[in-house]
Amino acid sequence: MKIAIVGAGFVGEASGRGFLKHNHGVVFVDKSKEKVTSLKRAGGGVTAYLPEQYSKITTDITMISVPTPTNGKKAQLNCLKDALVDFGLRLKDHKKYHILVIRSTVPPGTTRDVVIPLVEKTSGKKVGQDFGVVMQPEFLREATASEDFERPWFVLIGEYDHRSGNTIDKLYRSFDAPIEHCSLEEAEMQKYVHNVYNAVKIAFFNEMRLAINHFGWDTEKIFLAVAKSCEGIWNPIYGLRDRGPFDGSCLPKDARALLEWGENHDLNFGILRSVIAENIKHESLLGRNKEVRVNYLTNIKV
Repeated sequence: MKIAIVGAGFVGEASGRGFLKHNHGVVFVDKSKEKVTSLKRAGGGVTAYLPEQYSKITTDITMISVPTPTNGKKAQLNCLKDALVDFGLRLKDHKKYHILVIRSTVPPGTTRDVVIPLVEKTSGKKVGQDFGVVMQPEFLREATASEDFERPWFVLIGEYDHRSGNTIDKLYRSFDAPIEHCSLEEAEMQKYVHNVYNAVKIAFFNEMRLAINHFGWDTEKIFLAVAKSCEGIWNPIYGLRDRGPFDGSCLPKDARALLEWGENHDLNFGILRSVIAENIKHESLLGRNKEVRVNYLTNIKV
């Protein structure tokens, strides 16, 4: 297949070079003159253009992997919208069915509510008829992007329809990785859950690290032991099934006991406090011991 990579940052470049190794044709499109020049100088069969130089679609697939940074609290979609307008204008005169793949991280609902209407408006074409749409989140780490792309541990395809999804499925068959399909919104949400879970895990262990260091204990020894003993670490399915709030003879009491211990030693366990409050709220929503739990919740400072 022939693929246009719009946005040649670490995600776009790693993806494009990876597809080249799998014998696909690749065209890079980037707004940076320096980046385009660098890609051309690198050789290896690379073709690269500025957006104004790439006026006609010459590929089967267009993958957009432009930045979507946050400004304050909100995801900024300006770069994405600019890329979509350029794509729509190219698609306007394109006679063949084409697949658009969104690889940028976007809030759930963006692909269906923003991407598709904007492309339809600028191109005059109809999704599902003239072009297909896929939201395919990327899981590349910046320091090892090329290696991660060439040896993916998982590929998720959020599809507008089966035709779109099956085309991208075929593209990744040679990568020897498990492939799963879902809706556009599910793929968008999965990427946020993926990243935020990593953030929460790091923040939790940082919170515990501060407490351990406060007493001069061996943080590494404790954490490595936790990695061996804790089912939440070595069992990837732990906590994923819909079985309600955590309960039983250990988790609720130990969470509360550690929080009180921390308060007695002037340690700020903000994450732990929020975990307890969230669990109590979930129990209340399910009607479990509602009066007792709500009363306890009012005494938790979040």
